[in-house]
Amino acid sequence: MEKGEDADVMKYLRKQALECPKSYFIATNIGYLIAIICTIIVMLVFDHGQPALLYLVPGCLLAVLGTAAIKGEISLMWDFDEEEFTTPSEEEQERMKKEKELQEKGGKAK
Repeated sequence: MEKGEDADVMKYLRKQALECPKSYFIATNIGYLIAIICTIIVMLVFDHGQPALLYLVPGCLLAVLGTAAIKGEISLMWDFDEEEFTTPSEEEQERMKKEKELQEKGGKAK
């Protein structure tokens, strides 16, 4: 992949990230926050440090599973494939190719 193509892909991924629904992102952050609070409470109560992942992993996983269950998307979440989100569609690839060609022509004309 050439340098210009990398920039096009990054623009595409940024656009996709800004336009996608964020319910799972929000749920994971809430699960993380609750888990980190549990970690601190257990550390203070038992006066002994605990591995944070002992609480963070279940907290985040339960938040995602709970969100999927509430939205009725358990099977959709389980079978998820990010390919459609990370690979531009044929129309998008064609548009990016045309933009690149126009930029190259504009650069040569100067």
